[in-house]
Amino acid sequence: MKKTVAKANEKRRGSIFVEYLLLLTIVGIGVLVGLATVRVALVNELNDLANAINAINI
Repeated sequence: MKKTVAKANEKRRGSIFVEYLLLLTIVGIGVLVGLATVRVALVNELNDLANAINAINI
């Protein structure tokens, strides 16, 4: 009986590990996509700023 419970606990631990690994993978992909989006937005904003500075006539 104790061996059966021990095997069930090992299966549960393995299942929890896989779930955390999947969650970490999804979060990691989300972070990478978010950073890429922020990079594009920042480059566009800096280009707008550069164009505004160039448009100033002194």
